[in-house]
Amino acid sequence: MKLHYLKGLYFFNNPNNTSDNEEGKKTSFISILDIKKVMFDRLVVYFKTCGRIRVSSSETGERASIKLNDAGIRIVEAQSSKTVEEWLALEGFLSLQDQLVYNDDGLGPDLPFSPLVCLQVTWFKCGGISVGLSWAHILGDAFSAVEFMNTLGHYIQIQGSNKEKPKLISLQDPPQSEYPLSKSTREPISVKRVDPVGSHWVLPFNSKIGFHTIHLNSNQLGELHSMVHGTKMNDNCTSQFFEVITSIMWKSIAKIRKDLETNVVTICRPKSIKRQGVVPHNGQMLGVVKVNFAVSNVAPLKLVHSIVEGVIDESDMVEELVNKETGESDFFVYGANLTFVDVEKADVYGFEMKEKHPRFASYSIGEIGDKGVVLVLPGPKDENSKGNDAKLIVVQLPEDEIEPLKSELKEKWCIE
Repeated sequence: MKLHYLKGLYFFNNPNNTSDNEEGKKTSFISILDIKKVMFDRLVVYFKTCGRIRVSSSETGERASIKLNDAGIRIVEAQSSKTVEEWLALEGFLSLQDQLVYNDDGLGPDLPFSPLVCLQVTWFKCGGISVGLSWAHILGDAFSAVEFMNTLGHYIQIQGSNKEKPKLISLQDPPQSEYPLSKSTREPISVKRVDPVGSHWVLPFNSKIGFHTIHLNSNQLGELHSMVHGTKMNDNCTSQFFEVITSIMWKSIAKIRKDLETNVVTICRPKSIKRQGVVPHNGQMLGVVKVNFAVSNVAPLKLVHSIVEGVIDESDMVEELVNKETGESDFFVYGANLTFVDVEKADVYGFEMKEKHPRFASYSIGEIGDKGVVLVLPGPKDENSKGNDAKLIVVQLPEDEIEPLKSELKEKWCIE
């Protein structure tokens, strides 16, 4: 995961009807001091995020490691002339996220000086803010990154009080996957090999990746579930939404690619969703599904069965391969095949500041291959709904595939 980066983006509206300041902007409900004041105590707990990359050492040999020190994380501020709502209304606003998520072109080339975590706080003229997270994937997966932000919110909430601060415990035993998996002894196909990247940890090619976001409420999800499972389905089980969404997206992308190189997909799912109080780690299963038929010509339900019953866990194989070829090759996962990432059970909206929930939150992945990535996340919370079955789909594909995919989804599935 050394070549990949997670990018989180949280928007907060300003709930206060405060007067304008001298520049005609509303005063925000929170200050940068409120955020920075809790950072020291918080980073004592998340000490791993303050480290820097050490390429080799007597303890680890040629394998890079994180040198634990007090180098810290990077925090930057920015100003926007737009309101939060104006920004969210922009067409394809996630494609502009590098303006709101600090982008330092990956780790390196000066690795000892490259922070593993960066936060960007952007102030909007309405008094709302966004908080952008850049997270080196070597620290942990999306669930760990989400918990890192949720803990920040908790520290902000309790500052100045006598409430007990959260503690982290080490991960004693690797979690076992919650999903039925098969093992394989062949060389893994969920990763692709590239020449060693040296001290600049970015992919050696520059794919032009476009973004598309899809919002699905509970009614739309139920309709899609019915369309895939038909009238004989048992119920609209929310645990099956990832498989349903994946089957629809897989079939649609195969259609626009004319079934070229779409018979193999990578499935990334958490082995366990418990991250509260646990040190950041990569706890997801790397699985592959390989089929011997033209994906665009089959019913999505057949793809659902393939995803549920035919996924092969390559996690151990990948770790063994990377350990064996340390220094000889580098590898990447996301976009090596068409990749589907299950983040739907992550508590993305658990990051609160001053008792304010995010207006909108999303995650995407930086440095991916040209086969593309689709992330399934929880959608915005509906205050009027007892549950929250809404989903956000973040699609990252080559730019020239975005519009054909949007047309295909609209025509066949009424998804816009």
